[in-house]
Amino acid sequence: MASISLSNVRKNYPKFDLGPIDLEIKDNEFFGVFGPPSCGKTSILKIILGLVSPDEGNVFINGADATDARANERNIAMVFQNLALFPHMTGRDNILFPLRERGVPVEEAEKQLARVSEVLHISHIIDKTPDKMSGGERQRIALGRAFVRDPAGFLLDEPIAALDARLREEMRVELKRLQREGNHTFIYVSHDEEEVLGISDRVAVVEDGCVAQVGTPDEIYDRPSSIYVARIVGSPPMNFIEGRFSTATGEFVSADSHLRIEIAPPHVVDNPRVIDATIGVRPENLAVSRGNSDGTITGTVLSVEPLGSFTIIDVAAFDGAVIKARLPGQITFDDGAEIRLGFPGSAVHLFDADGRRYPAAPAALPEAE
Repeated sequence: MASISLSNVRKNYPKFDLGPIDLEIKDNEFFGVFGPPSCGKTSILKIILGLVSPDEGNVFINGADATDARANERNIAMVFQNLALFPHMTGRDNILFPLRERGVPVEEAEKQLARVSEVLHISHIIDKTPDKMSGGERQRIALGRAFVRDPAGFLLDEPIAALDARLREEMRVELKRLQREGNHTFIYVSHDEEEVLGISDRVAVVEDGCVAQVGTPDEIYDRPSSIYVARIVGSPPMNFIEGRFSTATGEFVSADSHLRIEIAPPHVVDNPRVIDATIGVRPENLAVSRGNSDGTITGTVLSVEPLGSFTIIDVAAFDGAVIKARLPGQITFDDGAEIRLGFPGSAVHLFDADGRRYPAAPAALPEAE
């Protein structure tokens, strides 16, 4: 299999600049690339594959510089969002097509087909044409066409985006199984955070053509490097409140002074100061109570969404701000009900005026009283 790395890669398009991109994908790693549409995810894959040449920087495959190598010399397979199966060919012929084009002997090609059919569990559908297959079956045939070459690495560009929710869930499990059993290097691109965080060993979050953060799914979720990352990872998204933070006392005060919360212990600093800052707290980390029980701020329930195992409520708080809270189970609130929202200090994320995670906030903060 392959390790793949990008070093200071840049590509300038008429209306979009990609880079600089620096990535290290390890051998046999399931590596996710996540970000909103049109942020540069597919362009990164095309540069790795060799369909697009970078204006600057280098691409390395297994430690060798492959920047100037043609696509057919890199031994990298790609599965596109549009599966592009030949409609007049059976699954068998679609899978064997790349081997026939390379002049692989018939006996060897049939051995490869048998191997792939067993791994993907597609022996019962390879004699069907794509119009006779379900979406999941067509997906497996497209994967088979990539697997039959036994490439050094696989690039998957939102390959299951067109499937329904239940089938996407099944295919995620299947892709992870294939990657683990075959010890393959997978680079998986998607704008769906659930897909990427659920199956990747590590994830690169892309922002406007640049890598905003690389880490494990837990690191991305628990320690977002910026407001951008914190906002696009998590459902419902993180709540944000602007204000000022004292580096000496560890206290954050909202812009209108309705919220005061200690999110770091008082400590001695060489240059104590008060800085513009933003705090973020995920909906599931808010402490919610009814009536007159203790809490940090008072809010009014605007809406309630019961979603089976959890309930999402929208709360109108100070200065017209709408704060989302996520509670386990089926919770009932009347519209207009008054509730209390508490902000546990250990669950609060602190960002500076530039939207970057503030380094003074430790990994584990004490609970607010």
